[in-house]
Amino acid sequence: MPDEAPQAASATMQQELGTLEVADQVFRDLALKAASDVAGVASVGRSSGFFRRRSGAEAVQVERAEGEVAFSLHLSARYDARIPEMVDEVRRRVKALVEATTGYKVRAINITVEHILPPESGHERPEAPAPPPELPKNSSGPGPQ
Repeated sequence: MPDEAPQAASATMQQELGTLEVADQVFRDLALKAASDVAGVASVGRSSGFFRRRSGAEAVQVERAEGEVAFSLHLSARYDARIPEMVDEVRRRVKALVEATTGYKVRAINITVEHILPPESGHERPEAPAPPPELPKNSSGPGPQ
């Protein structure tokens, strides 16, 4: 286990009055937030298949070293998404948010699109069925008088 100590120390930023270390979970939370806000991203952390799901920790891996951070993200896209443009926007937003919030430089953002959600079936059906037509009132028929 002696190999783990230098890795943890290298993830610490030296500052004027001390050190700064940001936990991996903070980086995950920032990346999840930034990626989830991009049009075309259905979800971060959803894997293909009904029973298989990725947690936030599995969906966003973080690798840190001396003031730098790298990400691997797994996400699902909407059926109508233009994947290359969507991925570029995810990278741009994750980089901007992480660098502005933490001061760490983003070295790389690797993205795996694991699933494309099919078009929503609700768009193919009419919004609401028409109400039944009113029956004409007939005063000459049998009925209570």
